[in-house]
Amino acid sequence: MPVPKNRDDAAYFAPLQRLKLSPETEIYLGLVHAEGGVEGTVRRMKAARAFLNGFGIATECGIGRAPTPDMARDIMRVHAQAANTFS
Repeated sequence: MPVPKNRDDAAYFAPLQRLKLSPETEIYLGLVHAEGGVEGTVRRMKAARAFLNGFGIATECGIGRAPTPDMARDIMRVHAQAANTFS
């Protein structure tokens, strides 16, 4: 589920509170962005966690669209560091 980089507000994530998932369903929020770094990603994770527990994190639309190899590395670094924050 994509999460725009400028959305770390409760209003964006509040509808997730009503989400009903089957026990075998996993949900991943695409809230990892190179822009804003780890801090921005963690801010979006905290905002989402207020309304939804037990989610995975992903990029908004994949790493394959990164314009340069350096950007792809930055995205992977942000992803790993943000994931370690909540593990």
